[in-house]
Amino acid sequence: MENKRYDAAAVRQAARDNWDVVLAHLAPEIQPALDRPGRHMPCPVHGGKDGFRVFKNVRETGGGICNTCGPYSDGFALLMWLRNWDFVTTLGAVAELLGTGATAEFSHRRAPAPAKAKERMDNQKRLSETWAGGFPITAPEAQAARTYFAARGVPIDGWLSLVPDHEQVLRMHPGLTYYREGELEGRFPAILCLVVDKAGKAVNIHRTYLAEDGRSKAPVQAPKKLMSPFPGRTTAGAAIRLGPIQNGLVQCAEGLETAVAIMTARGKPVWPVVSDTLMGAFEPPDDAHTVIIWADHDRPQLVHDRSIRPGEFYAHKLATRLHEQGRRTRILIPHYPIPDGSKSVDWLDVLTEHGPECVGPSRAVVQLPSAKKSEGGILAKIASLCRVS
Repeated sequence: MENKRYDAAAVRQAARDNWDVVLAHLAPEIQPALDRPGRHMPCPVHGGKDGFRVFKNVRETGGGICNTCGPYSDGFALLMWLRNWDFVTTLGAVAELLGTGATAEFSHRRAPAPAKAKERMDNQKRLSETWAGGFPITAPEAQAARTYFAARGVPIDGWLSLVPDHEQVLRMHPGLTYYREGELEGRFPAILCLVVDKAGKAVNIHRTYLAEDGRSKAPVQAPKKLMSPFPGRTTAGAAIRLGPIQNGLVQCAEGLETAVAIMTARGKPVWPVVSDTLMGAFEPPDDAHTVIIWADHDRPQLVHDRSIRPGEFYAHKLATRLHEQGRRTRILIPHYPIPDGSKSVDWLDVLTEHGPECVGPSRAVVQLPSAKKSEGGILAKIASLCRVS
């Protein structure tokens, strides 16, 4: 893209009525909102439960709204917010994806749109200060975190030794501020997890807010939240690296507690990817030739008049993409019924209710992706990943 310029009008015209597909590729973390236009979902930037939605005419316009930051009228504005891109970069990314709008090459690059320098600096400062305000999880000041893991059935002495650099991955903040839609609701102890991209660069911090004694999550609407990512970086594709790659093998699960439950039972590192949606976007390091995906067993949800199980759906989306890259993959889903009143069964449930010997393939539905690759160009490929089979 560096030596190309694009006709903005032509790219806008090509993107019209295709924004849902464009956003699914360039911002896969908002797929749940794209599946249900007009319905709220956790904000991909601020976390929470219902701080973001795309407009009902998203296919035509690409627009959406964040309850904290306000509306974004079209797909260009939405991507600029999600990715910290300027307009030139955003226009180029959309044009390259759609294969349209390129004009003659030129020797002098157009100056980028002015960056929101102060906002970016403030965000980086917040991330740095949050991390610096935490203590190692083994420190006396981190007792609430240790109590929390023990209360969940996964005390740290059963898995922390698998994370030799845990002080660079996990920390405990003694009193982190909690905001809901811009209003301060209090301060709570919080487990901090460093989220890194495929190259190992820090991109974000995930927070789990706890009750003061650590015996449960904090009494707030959304006790698990991501911060805004480091300027110029994205959370999509990243993970919390609880341990090293082992002989080209990476294992991943949705949440922190599920990952450490598997580690407790199996004695191998497992990387949380934060959510089912971000599972679908996970990008393992280049030297990972095999990826084992520990999916949740969820109740079906109705999406566009089709019933899907989110944990399995996004696990398959990830496995299909990795399989097409030539990597070996396997999906493990708990083979237990979902209790009445519960939304799902995950591997933490299996560990605490059935014991460590039941965590693994012998108690899982083992699934592999199809070997057949999508055909028909980039848009057909993207659409095939977003469809429910």
